[in-house]
Amino acid sequence: AHSGLNTPDAETFAGRMAPGTACADAPVQVDGRDDWLLHALGRGFTLLTFGDEAHAEPVSVGRVTARPLVVGRELVDRQGLVAQRYDGQPGTVYLIRPDQHVAARWRRFDAAAVRAALQRALAL
Repeated sequence: AHSGLNTPDAETFAGRMAPGTACADAPVQVDGRDDWLLHALGRGFTLLTFGDEAHAEPVSVGRVTARPLVVGRELVDRQGLVAQRYDGQPGTVYLIRPDQHVAARWRRFDAAAVRAALQRALAL
């Protein structure tokens, strides 16, 4: 939690998913199939974004790209546990590292802030 690879919060969040913490799992649906959030996050950097209308685009630093995964679009949080555990209000964005730890989080997408957090997470 105290690593220099994490970007400290600039906004208020409820719950335990602060930068540096391991991602909590939760049941989701992907392409109509039951699955788990941690499977859906994959192996690269991910922008876990909340809300059908949420705007997030891929952000790259060098050869590394953080790709959006939208709760409400690419995955369905039928039980509401992802939103609850991540305080996922509409528009909220989490930068998730490949080791499935939270690197940073914001209440709205800002490409410059994501790029800076991605650089920090990569120790550049």
